[in-house]
Amino acid sequence: MFNLSYQPFANAYRRFERMDKDSLLAELGWPDGQRACTSALITSLALLAAGAPLNGNARIEAGALTGRRAFTGANHLADWLVAHFGAPQGIPLDGGPGEVAYQLYGQRGIVAFMQGSGPQGGLIGLLDGANAAPLCCAAEIHHPLEVRFWALN
Repeated sequence: MFNLSYQPFANAYRRFERMDKDSLLAELGWPDGQRACTSALITSLALLAAGAPLNGNARIEAGALTGRRAFTGANHLADWLVAHFGAPQGIPLDGGPGEVAYQLYGQRGIVAFMQGSGPQGGLIGLLDGANAAPLCCAAEIHHPLEVRFWALN
């Protein structure tokens, strides 16, 4: 288990999220088209920058994180978080995305919308206390089967 604080993770997440795809992939040493810029990649990079010992499927070839390994699939990264960070809070999907957003509003941490399509499926990202509704809307196109939430202080 490792310790993860909200502010360093959030700062790194926002920095990577603001970068355009081509700049981000170039910073990682990945030529155009070699990798996709996924929610799992952005979350992985933020976790790596915050000191998490990830062992993902994508080796970073350049930049400050050279040699580290990021995940490109949200389901796989969420499973890694369960094994290395701890059990998440499960959010029921019974009431639809609006109810999920209502339950998540005001909280800070990492939220994963798990999809049943294998390790690549789903969506994972930063929950900053006010972005629950946009995240739930973005996740809806992935047809989530489960929502996991890890609170960060």
